[in-house]
Amino acid sequence: MRRWRFRWQVGETTWLWMTDVGGAVYYARLLNPSDTLVLEVEEALQRLLASMVPVTRTETVNISDGLGRILAEDIAAPVDLPPFDNSAMDGYAVNSCDAVFQGEPPYQLRVVATSFAGKPWTGTLSQGAVRIFTGAAMPRGADAVIVQEEVTRSGDMVTFNTPPAPADHVRPVGDDIKAGAALFSGGDALRAFEIGWAAACGIEALEVFARPRIGIFATGDELREPGATLAYGQIHESNRLMLRSLSAYLPVELNDLGILADDPAVLQSALDEAAEAHDMLITSGGVSVGESDFVREVVEALGAIEFWRVAIKPGKPFATGRIGRCVFMGLPGNPASAVVTFLLFVAPAITKLCGGAARLPFEVDAMLSAPIMASRARTEYQRGRYWRDSHGLHVAPTSNQGSNRIGSFRDANCLLKVDPGSGVCDSGSLVRILPFDGLLSAA
Repeated sequence: MRRWRFRWQVGETTWLWMTDVGGAVYYARLLNPSDTLVLEVEEALQRLLASMVPVTRTETVNISDGLGRILAEDIAAPVDLPPFDNSAMDGYAVNSCDAVFQGEPPYQLRVVATSFAGKPWTGTLSQGAVRIFTGAAMPRGADAVIVQEEVTRSGDMVTFNTPPAPADHVRPVGDDIKAGAALFSGGDALRAFEIGWAAACGIEALEVFARPRIGIFATGDELREPGATLAYGQIHESNRLMLRSLSAYLPVELNDLGILADDPAVLQSALDEAAEAHDMLITSGGVSVGESDFVREVVEALGAIEFWRVAIKPGKPFATGRIGRCVFMGLPGNPASAVVTFLLFVAPAITKLCGGAARLPFEVDAMLSAPIMASRARTEYQRGRYWRDSHGLHVAPTSNQGSNRIGSFRDANCLLKVDPGSGVCDSGSLVRILPFDGLLSAA
């Protein structure tokens, strides 16, 4: 393990004097933030997703525990669904070729039996009609259903005016899916709909990717746990709890690893040890260029930084890389910056790490209800609230948009995207919004 000995600054250049674990090899490492490429949002996300290698561990789960998990294998339908021809309506099963239908209406048939869902009539219809209920098996000899609203019944006789056509109101065998057809593909996320479909096919258990192990740190000498007594200059730490709560929407195993001091040796030891036990580490704070921002440089010493600056507001000092096989995600310390970068970068990366398909965030146009001022240099993601009326989708920013303000998420249900160079966006202009519902799901 490489260890940090000294760090000093000359202008914009940071020098790191390091040694290997045995102390025999010493060298200096040069980092120059001014030479580091600032990526556009789309390129940063594409590069990040391209670098994600899904976990290979799998496990079998009962279908009742499958919600949100990612399938690890293709699945073919084991049965026809439905497994028998059945009625789509309450009514009367008939044979559309019955001779009575050769004449003029009204048509009159005798009711000869009743077929219930789960208790079908097992006889064969030669003449007349069979009272039938939705989902009940079609009797042999019947090929159509006359819905009960079209029928007048008197005793055991029914009268109606419209002749049936073959397959009227009948669900044929395999109407939903045929046995052997592709039901799901590996990488599909199991929503309520997939679970319901699998259950309808009689599937009891599913092979899914194991939950990636994700550790979350906060860094900063000023941070204290909620409930702690604060000295002057200290604040309560909130990012870990927010990031844990956001991660809970995804199929992951979360570990809260606490608060780390702004000390290179402490950071190096903690990150090195945690990387051995996790598939991904997420930190907040310490990835910018301040005098006490050591996280990025420690990660680079332990492994590699892929990139660390994105042309985004808030959240420019977002970093990603690896410590051995463990993915590293370095989020800014300001709460709004941490949440925005998590939603835009970390959540899609976790989805792919879980074995799900890489996908870009869902965006849709909405009309501004109030003017906004946006960054001219970076893509800006303001916190907003959207709603729909008879004229379409509308959106308004929520309160002050400072990157330190958790309160800007109060009542927010979307990110409001403003392209660089926009400056002032007038009320009534179209902007892109990213609803939270589309950002917090592996589906």
